[in-house]
Amino acid sequence: MKKTAIASLTLAAALTLAACSGNNAGTNNNASPSPAGADPSPAPTENTDNGGSKLSGDVVFWSMWSDTEPQAKVIQTAVKAFETANPDVKVNVKFTGREINKLIKPALDGGESIDIFEGDPANAISSLKDHLLKLDEYLGQPSIGMDGKTVEQSLLPSLMSWTKSLSVAAGLEEGFYALPQQPFAVLFFYNKEVFEKAGVTTPPTTWDEFMSANEKIKQSGVDPITFDDAYRDLFIGGYLSSAMGHEWVDQLVNDKTGDMWKDPIVLQFANDIVTMREKGYFSKKIAGSKYPAGQQDLVLGQSAAYLNGTWLPNEVSATAGPDFKWGAFQFPTIPNGNGKGGHKELTFGAQALMLNKKSGNKEAAMELVKYLIGKSAQEGMVQQAQAIPATVDTEWPAALAEASAAMDRAEMNQPWGAGINNNADLAMSTIIPVFMELVSGKMTAEEYVAKMSAEAKKFHSAG
Repeated sequence: MKKTAIASLTLAAALTLAACSGNNAGTNNNASPSPAGADPSPAPTENTDNGGSKLSGDVVFWSMWSDTEPQAKVIQTAVKAFETANPDVKVNVKFTGREINKLIKPALDGGESIDIFEGDPANAISSLKDHLLKLDEYLGQPSIGMDGKTVEQSLLPSLMSWTKSLSVAAGLEEGFYALPQQPFAVLFFYNKEVFEKAGVTTPPTTWDEFMSANEKIKQSGVDPITFDDAYRDLFIGGYLSSAMGHEWVDQLVNDKTGDMWKDPIVLQFANDIVTMREKGYFSKKIAGSKYPAGQQDLVLGQSAAYLNGTWLPNEVSATAGPDFKWGAFQFPTIPNGNGKGGHKELTFGAQALMLNKKSGNKEAAMELVKYLIGKSAQEGMVQQAQAIPATVDTEWPAALAEASAAMDRAEMNQPWGAGINNNADLAMSTIIPVFMELVSGKMTAEEYVAKMSAEAKKFHSAG
């Protein structure tokens, strides 16, 4: 999932999490072909009775996937199961791909007949709020295939809390205007084989453990850490928010005086980056690494760890192959912080399904949504797209098994980049470029602090 524009990735959060293993979680705005060797057969359908349905008419569903993607295959299977159970309803699915982000608002504004659509609720609930149907009255209905659970009970609680929180932020009456169905989270993904050969048998949780693991990996002949131009921001926000919490990071990027950049934690961050650079813990290619070079270096064994989203194993499956040993760990805890960060915060989120409040067939549309978030569809997403399930009590893909611990542990949802992008123009023009000067050895830690303070003040003064 290449981050094409920082401003478009403002996750209020789940990349976005936490909810997993039946407790917490988070999905991607981009998908890739089926994993090498994946079973192309459709996911099993629900065992339903098609004799009692009173629903009829047409339902139009605009999907964010392309028809060749594994997610689309799962959707098609769910639609077929729905139509079997509701023979008087005809579903028309339009697979728009990621163009849906450009197409859906003009279509809804123009009154086009659309009943259901997909997207990132962190953006859509705000930008499309005049078109969204409040779904609270449907949440007590029986879910599909989830052992007597209601719709609300069947979905990961943290994702439900997150989507509900977006309503108030958008100026809507508090409630549910989207139902999560494709979660994601941001974590370090690592090559377990490289870690094990270097003698690192347990993923690091603290900064000291992280640095110790990096040294062992470096001595084994592999570059410990990589990233590329699409995800540089994650490392900056990850460190500062782990120390201080994402709300402090938001204050930092919006401080008009520039003085917050003189905080001791910023100098500590800069010194730690200098240490990593001097010890050779960053990839030798990192200064000029362009997406998707970083993730390819990871799966080819040239680098050991890469801070990214849970969509990564699916995106690189063709290169990694079915036997690649994936591991994941949360950004390590940072010492000398204010106690508001650490592992209780995590960037997570989900794609979601939303209903058009002007739909002429709301009951049938909601029934189809229940199939799309039902047990078989979510198991299909796991099996065919290596995606995190949005439903409780659903086994995660093997490649993401270690990510579940972070999902369970997290208590608070961070925005994309843990807040470092909350001032997108400053991030693009100053924060990321100056960070790369530090990473590539063009300045000292003290020079970094001085430059960021001065440039932030200049930026805000010009605004």
